[in-house]
Amino acid sequence: MDKITKWALYLYLSVLTPFTAMACTSCSDNHNNDLEQMEENKNQHQDQNSDNTSGSYIEETDGIRFTLNGVEFKMVTVEGGSFTMGHNNRQPNEKPEHQVTLSTFWIGETEVTQPLWQAVMGNNPSRSNRGDSYPVENVTWKICHEFVERLTVLMHKAGMPQEWEFRMPTEAQWEFAAKGGNKSKGYTYAGSNTLSEVGWNLNDGRESHPVKQKRPNELGIYDMSGNVYEWVADYFAPYTTEPQTDPCNLTNINSSRQVIKRGGSFWYDDAFRYTCTYRYAYYEEVTDESIGFRLALVIPLNNK
Repeated sequence: MDKITKWALYLYLSVLTPFTAMACTSCSDNHNNDLEQMEENKNQHQDQNSDNTSGSYIEETDGIRFTLNGVEFKMVTVEGGSFTMGHNNRQPNEKPEHQVTLSTFWIGETEVTQPLWQAVMGNNPSRSNRGDSYPVENVTWKICHEFVERLTVLMHKAGMPQEWEFRMPTEAQWEFAAKGGNKSKGYTYAGSNTLSEVGWNLNDGRESHPVKQKRPNELGIYDMSGNVYEWVADYFAPYTTEPQTDPCNLTNINSSRQVIKRGGSFWYDDAFRYTCTYRYAYYEEVTDESIGFRLALVIPLNNK
């Protein structure tokens, strides 16, 4: 795309209605990589109310930049494609390798930051370090699902197309993005074969670090190896050899209700935890200062 299309919208929201239930929407909606519609989005929307809350977004060549209450965050385009998920020669949970095909999606350039969480949820639960550039942590898997629902509603009220939806990334989306998507160079970690170039671990101090301080991966995404672990949308289940298209496990719930965290954190120094394929089953109600998450955005095929 050779042109930046800008939508600016300012909306004063009448009521910020808290969500009391988490909707389990399908993670297998069809999305494609046709970005031409973004060239046509040139309308400007503006509205106001008494809460002095504003939202905007700008569609760029490599993604979409959003602002909510002055907090900016970017979603990076990950064009659809096929890849080999898992690894046969690493940890048992990473086996067996299998083919996965994904539709186009967008993923957070960084982990969700504390200011963005505050803008949506009205609090800051983080325990490690606090500051505008730090990732939010100490959040449960369930509350992260609630966060993305609230964020979606706020941005819809600000003029984001109703078909667009923020979610947590599926495990497959997370791994594909960490590997660099269709631009992958086959690195062990997210953007390098040398962990210290792209990620924070125990050797850097047992605490979280500001986002975007290390080198990004092939897609321009930061901190997918290290800093904080990241919840993904799925419940944990063993891999199979069957090829899959847009997989997401929200229905095959294991008896211990374990979900999945990815990416490694500042709490460890075991190199295997930071690879693009490492997965760890953890309990959905756990909070931990070493676990945060990042956003995904999906746009259905019929919205293009």
